[in-house]
Amino acid sequence: MGQRVWVTVAVALTVGFGTGLYAGPYFVSSSETDGNSFDLSSLPDELRQKHRDPDYLLSEIKNYELMTEALARLEAEQSSQESLVLPEGMTSVPLGQLYLPDDEVHWPEDVSGDVGAALDAAKNGWVILNYWASWCAPCVHELPEMGEAAPLYAKRGVTLIAVNTDPTQTDSRDSIRALFSNRNVDHLEPLIAEGEGLESLLAASGQSKSKLSLPTNIVFAPGGIPYAMFQGGDTKATEAWTAPETLEFLEIIVRAD
Repeated sequence: MGQRVWVTVAVALTVGFGTGLYAGPYFVSSSETDGNSFDLSSLPDELRQKHRDPDYLLSEIKNYELMTEALARLEAEQSSQESLVLPEGMTSVPLGQLYLPDDEVHWPEDVSGDVGAALDAAKNGWVILNYWASWCAPCVHELPEMGEAAPLYAKRGVTLIAVNTDPTQTDSRDSIRALFSNRNVDHLEPLIAEGEGLESLLAASGQSKSKLSLPTNIVFAPGGIPYAMFQGGDTKATEAWTAPETLEFLEIIVRAD
């Protein structure tokens, strides 16, 4: 494995990308990190090399103010959304804040290829549809645990589908396969949305290429009925998708259906 590359948390790469990739104006070694830096070694080589270019970092810094304003607007919108009423006796779910989908959220339609086949095969049951990209630090962090969760969910009647929805088209099928291999992501198909399929998936989440927060997750009841959503992630979390409370929550909603 190559030497790890760390950058300070000075810039959040986003065009409304939520808690995506963290970048900053200079590199530090792992021994010098103070908890405000992020390891970029899990990213594809091409993207990691870009973060060695001072001009590339400066261009990000120039956009920082606009990006943080966009993120603030997004957070304000999310805070106004109605929370999902959890099953009796539950006060929270480790996956994050669950809220009711708005009217724009729907089952993705007219998606072809491997992504469309996966959606069609799962539609008649409970589904969690995950949107991610390689530049999104929380997304990459949680992928291995999501892989561990997939068979646990399947036993409970829930299909977990993770689809790369990178609007910048930086990611590719090959880079996703390599990332899955490097991160030991098992039990998940390396799916990527492209072209009209990407547009359809983003629209189904009530988002677009210019207004997107990753990771985004939609919980669908059987028949493709939107049930709940949750967004964001914690790069320091060690257990969320496989937490006993999460499994209990899924068992309850599936039984109640």
